[in-house]
Amino acid sequence: MSTSKPLMERLTGKWHLLDFAADELQIPEHRMDFAFDATGSCLKGAILSRVDAKEIPLAVIEFEGATLRLQMEAPNGKSQARMPWLVMTFAKDNFEGYWIDYKNEVTGPKLKLVRANP
Repeated sequence: MSTSKPLMERLTGKWHLLDFAADELQIPEHRMDFAFDATGSCLKGAILSRVDAKEIPLAVIEFEGATLRLQMEAPNGKSQARMPWLVMTFAKDNFEGYWIDYKNEVTGPKLKLVRANP
């Protein structure tokens, strides 16, 4: 992995996935929350349940250069290969990007990943 250690370490912590136009000071209820942990060159990630704060591990997480790619675990009976990817690029202090389907097509609006307040 050729990710710069300082950038990967900066990813460690809790983040909110928001619509690109969302107000970062007034975090909307309609969002997805993530937690990332960088240990050495290993990166782990999970979706945070907003019901019980349980961590749901991500199936795949890749951080190459300034690009973060993650994929959720496929539900029973579904193909992992057909699961969408969240592809985000580091920009300033946040990440910007889109959900991409198995055909490599954008499937929704532009999103941003912003650090959660402690």
